[in-house]
Amino acid sequence: MTTTVTGSPETRYLTVAEAADELHVTERFIRKLITNGDLDAVRIGTRLVRIRRSDLDGLLRPMHADQPYRP
Repeated sequence: MTTTVTGSPETRYLTVAEAADELHVTERFIRKLITNGDLDAVRIGTRLVRIRRSDLDGLLRPMHADQPYRP
């Protein structure tokens, strides 16, 4: 897997395919998260979509055994 680095070294951008690969989900699921507003992304031109690494990491929330599962 290749990570595209754009801008400052602290800001890393992933493609939809790379984000899906990292989370072991489909690209369609990632696009749905973006469409629903659950995952921030940036559009470059008319076709390219990139996701900040920090936004993808922010999507992940730890679950604790004492908390009930709530999607």
